[in-house]
Amino acid sequence: MSKLKTQIGEALTSDFSENTWTFEMQDNFSVTAGEFAILPKDKYERLLVAMKGIVNSMSAHPDYEPNSEFMDMVTRCEDILDDVEQ
Repeated sequence: MSKLKTQIGEALTSDFSENTWTFEMQDNFSVTAGEFAILPKDKYERLLVAMKGIVNSMSAHPDYEPNSEFMDMVTRCEDILDDVEQ
């Protein structure tokens, strides 16, 4: 699992010659080295809504039974949602 939860920051400045992008972070933010996916907050929120819809639909499917492929996929989706939600 990821060391960090999703964090929201506001883009402040960029320097294309330095390949840098500066964000003002909300309180209680954490920092770690690594590669990050940066996307607009509205797209992040839409992704969460879509994932939750998939989880709900798959959980209601008739093939959703213990030790089934459906249950495994739902569990993996739930795990990643827990990992990335604020």
